[in-house]
Amino acid sequence: MKKMVQNKKPTRRRGKQLEEELLTAAWDELQIKGYNQLTMEGIAARAHTTKTVLYRRWPKKPLIIVAAFIAEFKKSGATIAFDVPNTGSLREDLVELLSTPIKFFDFLGEEAVRGVIADQIGGQLGDIFKKADTTDNDMVKRVRTILEQADQRGEIKLDNLSSKATNLPGLLLINEIITSGYLTKAAISEIVDAILLPVFLNSKK
Repeated sequence: MKKMVQNKKPTRRRGKQLEEELLTAAWDELQIKGYNQLTMEGIAARAHTTKTVLYRRWPKKPLIIVAAFIAEFKKSGATIAFDVPNTGSLREDLVELLSTPIKFFDFLGEEAVRGVIADQIGGQLGDIFKKADTTDNDMVKRVRTILEQADQRGEIKLDNLSSKATNLPGLLLINEIITSGYLTKAAISEIVDAILLPVFLNSKK
């Protein structure tokens, strides 16, 4: 049964306490109503405040939901390792690295992930892909380390790979998330097996 939100007179709260209560209200609304039915009005009502208070901090629904997700993820005690994998296999290293966002997505939920992507990311595609197609972002640096490890094991010849090849895993990951609206282990395996491994392993020829 859905929780009933009682209308109460807004109370004065400030700073960290106010922000925590707003994010908790947003998360509760998300769990009860789902992303598509969630509104800023509903969050404000649950937090016993006004929409103005919300919009002052988060001008769009996806922004407060992402902030609420981050807060809840931290409170849950869940952790995700961002270390560069070194499994002894280029394939497994790539699968493990590209699968990192899945734990975040599973925690937030598929409907919410799809909603946030549609509402927030859609208008920024050019900037997102432009940033991904550089040599100084974290994903490219991790991929480069994985390729260096594979080169040392004799799986590939790194000198024969261009910077575009190094950028490819990040670009394909972003493309999958945006076009599919989600991310699965099956999709990651397909990206690695059908595209990345043939490109990287061909460097030995």
